[in-house]
Amino acid sequence: MSKNRKSNIEKNLTYVLMLLLFFVGIVVGVVIKACMPTNNPQFNQTRDTSYKYINPLIDFETVQSAGNRELKELENDLEEYIEQQKEKGVTNLSIYYKDLNSGAWIGIDEDEKFSPASLFKVPIMITLYKMAESDSKFLNNEIPFHFDYVVEQNFDPESSLVQGQSYTVDEYIKQLILYSDNRVLEILSELMSSEQLDKIYLDLGISNPYTTGDPNNMNVKDYASFFRILYNASYLNKELSTKALELLSQTTYEKGIRKGVPSEITVAHKFGERTIEDEIAQEKYQLHECGIIYHPQKPYILCIMTRGSNFEILETTLSKTSSLVYDNVNK
Repeated sequence: MSKNRKSNIEKNLTYVLMLLLFFVGIVVGVVIKACMPTNNPQFNQTRDTSYKYINPLIDFETVQSAGNRELKELENDLEEYIEQQKEKGVTNLSIYYKDLNSGAWIGIDEDEKFSPASLFKVPIMITLYKMAESDSKFLNNEIPFHFDYVVEQNFDPESSLVQGQSYTVDEYIKQLILYSDNRVLEILSELMSSEQLDKIYLDLGISNPYTTGDPNNMNVKDYASFFRILYNASYLNKELSTKALELLSQTTYEKGIRKGVPSEITVAHKFGERTIEDEIAQEKYQLHECGIIYHPQKPYILCIMTRGSNFEILETTLSKTSSLVYDNVNK
């Protein structure tokens, strides 16, 4: 046998051996991963543990944000926009986006905490609807309208209830959500115990923002949980989940997320705003919004929380962020 031929055979055997070792390595890796799972879970599950024989799933979310190319492009575009807005006095801008088809999500400064302000009216609505599941007459109960004080708000309700006139619980909830009317808060709060309102936060593994003592106590990712459980009908039944989202699709605030989406696209959303006097840091305003955008092929959740010194710029930030996300999704 010639030396050249022997050398070629040895080379071929070497290549075969290397390929064999490569595939063996892959198989061993898969087996080890299956037999010895990591202690760090790849997703968070929120379950209702109040039952004896079942363990219903309430919410499900992957721990890490998505790394696919399309979402990475969106994330880069959003980060570039955030830097532009910081130059205009927006001191904090947090964003959470979730593709409701694939479950993939991205977040930018999603752990930054803000004061939820009127956003907390959504868990109040969910709590009241939860009470209605066990009492079919609850939403039809009539209560005289009265209010002793009003929490100030930058947006006055476009429609008001008449002092002394009776309205059903269902009508009060509509006034709370459609017009974000603070004047009905006292009446609705009297219908539920603190334990009943606490339960939704406990069920979702979120701290009740009004028991922490810190006004800045909610982030976009946690708040998005309320919209996820409504969309998945995993907390309320299908009828009441639909009722809640239909109501949220009729809210009258149109200067934020709604403005950045074509008018023919349904948006179920809620905004919240708060003024905090702080002459030193010039962070006087907070404006937030969260919603489900029912894109015909790619429905998604978008939550935005902002902090800054100019309210009009914060409004523009909401609408421009919404527009940027929609254009990216609609490609």
